[in-house]
Amino acid sequence: MNSRIVTSAVILAIIGLATAYGVYAASSPNGTNDSPDASSEIVCPEDGSLYVWTPIGTFSENFNWRCLLCSHTWIKTYPEDKYKSWRNALLEPAFVRDYTLLYLRAVLQMDISDPLALDWTGGRETPEGILGYETFVYRASAIAVTIGYPVVLPENTVYTIKVEVGGRTEWEGQLRRREFVTDSPMQNAVYDYSGGVGLFDRGIHIVATSYNPLIREASTSAPHTSEIDYWQRLKENVTITASPKDFISIIISRGDRPTGGYTIRIRSFSWLESYPVKFRFSADFTDPGEGVAVTQALTNPLVLVPIGELSPGEYIVEVHIIQYIMTYDKEGNPVYTPLQTFKEEVWEQSFTIR
Repeated sequence: MNSRIVTSAVILAIIGLATAYGVYAASSPNGTNDSPDASSEIVCPEDGSLYVWTPIGTFSENFNWRCLLCSHTWIKTYPEDKYKSWRNALLEPAFVRDYTLLYLRAVLQMDISDPLALDWTGGRETPEGILGYETFVYRASAIAVTIGYPVVLPENTVYTIKVEVGGRTEWEGQLRRREFVTDSPMQNAVYDYSGGVGLFDRGIHIVATSYNPLIREASTSAPHTSEIDYWQRLKENVTITASPKDFISIIISRGDRPTGGYTIRIRSFSWLESYPVKFRFSADFTDPGEGVAVTQALTNPLVLVPIGELSPGEYIVEVHIIQYIMTYDKEGNPVYTPLQTFKEEVWEQSFTIR
């Protein structure tokens, strides 16, 4: 076939996809329509919100549901065709923006403003002459959200997202068919602020189980157990010696805190193939500053990092800590002030696989 004809056909195909997507974008030039395709809606039974989430990739997928807006939870298995349509639906950039921030607030327990209460500016910022890829940038107060995605069929669309607060990157990852993922091994980390109260002291805890603790149902004959039972079972499996058949997880805890407002955030993770093998974390610990409203209840900020099965040998976990105090400026924006120390705070914990 003539090369010119082939080239023309490819160009026409790209233009066709861009045009189809353009029809969608034209209905909302700045991506401000918050509703996915109505035919694929799964909504919160409490308030009708479209911002619903299920833990994709676990036994609780399409069973345990959570509203990211009102925190209502429910148990239901939707018909396969409806669930598939929900996962494959085309999501407008503004919806992706709000869905992501609500996920960070509700699931990862990050200190992010409610996106539905913000006055957003910005929109499409795709460079002129670029075909086949769209870029949207939204700004509100101290928050900036950048969203990029290829012009492909909805079920193949992967949204690449970066969330910045006060010029600092708070989260980077992707949204693929309603599943939030990151390129970091931390993508499966679980943050919790209440389940570990009275159980985990301040420090690093090595957990060895016969199952992946992210799939909670595998640990008990009861299909759905309470948060307290879940963390209690992990506490009972804390050790410094395990076997190659054990599933290793790492819990980093700040210990019991007198009120809410104390947070933990893993900034980076690296797996160093030295001897001993080293798991190195960089963590931000944030305390509430003077005048910051907090919940009057005991908390235990912690993060659970599933590692998996490991080869026999010696291992060391290092946590490099930066401490912050969080306050608000006159406009109500969060301000993070690092505490100046003469020596870096580093936690260490060794363990053996044999």
